[in-house]
Amino acid sequence: MDMKYRSLARLFHADRSVDSFNNHAALARQRLEADSTFRTGVITPLGELFSATPRETTLLMENILLAERRISRLWNLIPGVMRWDYIRHSISEELFATNEMEGVRSTRKETQDAVGAADKARRDGDDSKARFSEFAKLYLNLTDKDSALPTGIADIRDIYDKVVLDEIDESNQPDGDLFRKGDVEIQGPHGLAIHNGVKGEGNIGALLTDMIHLATSDEIPRLQSAIMSHFLFEYVHPFYDGNGRTGRYFLALYLNHDLTMPTVLSLSRTIAENKNAYYKAFMEAEDKLNCGELTLFVNTILGFIQQAQDELIDELSIKVDQLDKGRILCTQLEKRHGLSRNAVSVLYGVIQEELFDSSKSMSLDEVAHHIGLSKQSARKYVEELLAAGLVVQTGKRPLKIQVSKSLRNVLVTGVDENAEA
Repeated sequence: MDMKYRSLARLFHADRSVDSFNNHAALARQRLEADSTFRTGVITPLGELFSATPRETTLLMENILLAERRISRLWNLIPGVMRWDYIRHSISEELFATNEMEGVRSTRKETQDAVGAADKARRDGDDSKARFSEFAKLYLNLTDKDSALPTGIADIRDIYDKVVLDEIDESNQPDGDLFRKGDVEIQGPHGLAIHNGVKGEGNIGALLTDMIHLATSDEIPRLQSAIMSHFLFEYVHPFYDGNGRTGRYFLALYLNHDLTMPTVLSLSRTIAENKNAYYKAFMEAEDKLNCGELTLFVNTILGFIQQAQDELIDELSIKVDQLDKGRILCTQLEKRHGLSRNAVSVLYGVIQEELFDSSKSMSLDEVAHHIGLSKQSARKYVEELLAAGLVVQTGKRPLKIQVSKSLRNVLVTGVDENAEA
């Protein structure tokens, strides 16, 4: 027997009886008032937003919880410095993916530079003028699990300004007190209107206030409330442009309090890979025959989270395995080349950079910090590795090194052609 959960709209269209309208109204009321339903109290033209808890939702939630435990274990096996390199790289990819979804031209170098500039600005307290650096700084702030959530609609506008305002044409910038005054229509690929944002700045502000309360509700499971608040933000569409990037940042912000940082930073990339399904989920949820039910929308986003986790587990498992092999390789190279203990420590640091840092290089300052010595002392161990052909110099001012081509091949293939038979 087919027990797949179906939307109210699909069930209505499948009902060929003369009582289809009455049946639909009764089923909608039954779903809304069921004990297992989470009602938001948010009233929209679609109806009161709510999410049921069918078996698919329960299984998705359990799978996500179990995957988070595996990710946490893998994450804890990665050295702290390398975690930060991985986070910076993931944020760069997150910015690139969410820009690409909205047709915003950017390069990976631009997003990498933005993260670097934002990181430096956070440490030194300086303002950065690099493109996307304010957007990057918001994502970097997610590393603090107690990062502030919006408490009022002015906070939403403040975040919007940091995320996208510099990238918005003057004609599309907000013209109300905080949001848009005029109407907005979203067109599909063939020029047909697929969504009209909420009319009137007062209504926009009221529903965004509801969104803030919904996202932090203690009466609804946090993952579901975060996802339903994401739907509400995009449904309201408070700005003429930039809603997608801003909305996905809010989704990351709310999910960040319950999921691991690597999972949160994988989500935009997964959504970008499945953007047709993502947009379709919005369109189906907005069908008035669904009467405000967001169950299948919630399940779609939960599915994206699970997919992001699966890919992340594979990626981190490979990284951890490579780290273990890198540690063993360092021991072998220490014996083969008669390396000093500090040179081995530097080599392992360079191997970690190769595996986790998008720039894949290590400066003399970083080498000195890694082994806890002065730059002058550190230089001696760098020269030891250069002489052994284990690293190559990639920069002079400042001095930078990375693993040699032969060593990189060993890390990739696991085969050391120079090893004794």
